[in-house]
Amino acid sequence: MKLTNITPLVLSLAAILASTACRTTHRHAKVEVNTAELEDSNSAAVAPEVQPDEIDDSIDQELQTSVNGEVAEIGTEEDEINKALKAGIPVEINKDVDRWIDFFANKNHDAFQRFIDRGQPYRKMIVATLRDSGVPSELYYLAMIESGFVLQAHSSASAVGFWQFIPASGRRYGLRVDRFVDERRDPWRATVAASLYLADLNNVFNSWYLAMAAYNAGENRIMSAIMRGKTRDFWELARLKVLPPETMDYIPKVLAAYIVGKNPEKYGFRVPKSESHEAFVGVTVPSPINLSAVADETEIPLESLQKFNPHLKSGVTPGDTSTYKIWIPKRFEDQFKDKADRLAEHRMAVKAESSRLAVGESRIRKFHRVKRGEHLNSIAQKYGVSVEQLKEINHLHSNTIFRGMKLKVMIDSTSEKVAASSKTHVEESSEESVYRVRRGDRLHGIAKKFGITVAELKRLNNLRRNGVKVGQILKVSRAG
Repeated sequence: MKLTNITPLVLSLAAILASTACRTTHRHAKVEVNTAELEDSNSAAVAPEVQPDEIDDSIDQELQTSVNGEVAEIGTEEDEINKALKAGIPVEINKDVDRWIDFFANKNHDAFQRFIDRGQPYRKMIVATLRDSGVPSELYYLAMIESGFVLQAHSSASAVGFWQFIPASGRRYGLRVDRFVDERRDPWRATVAASLYLADLNNVFNSWYLAMAAYNAGENRIMSAIMRGKTRDFWELARLKVLPPETMDYIPKVLAAYIVGKNPEKYGFRVPKSESHEAFVGVTVPSPINLSAVADETEIPLESLQKFNPHLKSGVTPGDTSTYKIWIPKRFEDQFKDKADRLAEHRMAVKAESSRLAVGESRIRKFHRVKRGEHLNSIAQKYGVSVEQLKEINHLHSNTIFRGMKLKVMIDSTSEKVAASSKTHVEESSEESVYRVRRGDRLHGIAKKFGITVAELKRLNNLRRNGVKVGQILKVSRAG
């Protein structure tokens, strides 16, 4: 079975039944994986679930809030895992959680302190990203367990980075993994991808515990365990021992890390300084180009460019695209703009056979996610097209757009003109505005997106519970 051929949202019973007879793969280090087979499977004509530009748009529009400190502390929202902890973990599980608390606090104390310290600069960014995707903020500690927040973490199963993506899963969720770059090492891009993946897993299993288990073991192994155990209760599956041994430990380990991390001083740990990562901004550079050339021309310290772009394997942007977005410290943004025009002369020569840009190819796929305060006119001006073009190609019947609406656009690489190329996820009617539920959506996130309360959203749609399903149409406002 090849993990890349599994689409989280379309796991069917037939597919699972068929897969249980096949050899199982694992996403992480402690189960052997045929890495070559995983790489080969990626060449199949299967479109990624998430496009790379969607990852960058999410960073541009959402993650900057974490720099300003506008992020609530982990566990302060009524997330599912937080509620479960408050309600009390079943007695038989307490033993396992307590065992890991003891391990972190006593047997592995120095290592856990390093985990806390290394994660601190990225903590607000990760929490903001998780919440924006409707994922409980406690899953910050899933990254801690996966990698200890070591950017260069690399497992025997070729899993890499904070979130330990294997190449195939990384690509499926919008990350470039090739000879030029490995965006699994980019903490910002990888965090967006992991958030989308976790949201998808929860959509499939309707349980954050099972979503975590699937993140560890793979979707098919968990679905197979559910079928054998005839239950979707993680703790019962663990009691029945139908889960892989590592996975049975995985959730108690994450929960123990959360309990210790939420109150470190109680367990003898030093609380790190509350400093976040330095404010950053994405800038587009000609590609391929060496970071040292960018440093020389713009006078941005090379060390800063390397720190913010650990995913560039040789300090060089990709050779198969004419431009590429890199991250720079925000304090150098104006300085970069003043010198940006000079960077074109530093573009490196590329062998013809290594480039994926065909002679007649002139368009690059791009997405635009509507930001707060944007309107059709401003977006049209940004991309050099008319409002009518945007409306026509995106099937809009009015000028009304909403924050979070996704537009796919096409950039002409020679003239830099843009034309929108796909439907949006919001549908309009003459009487009311409606929204089609997407993967990872939760009522809280939808309400926030459209500037209304959860209570109002439930009232508009006569909902008694907070659950929504992919494809469900929700009223989000009434006309007049």
